Amino acid sequence: MLPKLEEIKVLRKNLNISQEELAVQCNLTQSTVSRIENGKEDPPYSKVKRIFNFLEGEKTRRRNITKTIKDIVTEEIISLSPKDSLKDAITLMSQYNISQLPVFEDSRNFGSITAKKAQKLIMENPDLVNVKIKEVKELPFPEVEENWNLRDVSDMLLKYPAVLVKKFDKYTGIITDADFL
Repeated sequence: MLPKLEEIKVLRKNLNISQEELAVQCNLTQSTVSRIENGKEDPPYSKVKRIFNFLEGEKTRRRNITKTIKDIVTEEIISLSPKDSLKDAITLMSQYNISQLPVFEDSRNFGSITAKKAQKLIMENPDLVNVKIKEVKELPFPEVEENWNLRDVSDMLLKYPAVLVKKFDKYTGIITDADFL
């Protein structure tokens, strides 16, 4: 059983498809699509079937196109060492317009520092601007392999400011909330 004709317009608009594009895909004219959508034409079953088959197929096709970690990861990881100062962290965050940095020691995920933490420390004590990162670092960002499900990474970002991406124990990038927008 086919859906109601009134659903054609809703489905088409939800898929952001123009009447013209729908017409071309279904071998119809744009005016025919318009008349069907507005209830001014009682189309034969074959036309209705063609339209719904295309719209449902397009909906399924778009649903199956999923981004992967590789599609959104920022490959250049801006990082600090534990010996760097809080001032170095602030400089890098300003320079690259980022709000968190991983801290690496000997290619190991040693910790992190966020703009919120840096701001809090400096507001409490301006002299802390010269403190070493190893003294004020936060927990390391979680790590995932490149083949992880993007939905799981998105869920992790609800709890952590960033996630580091690895491939064969080598860091290949970083993902933050901004990468999902």
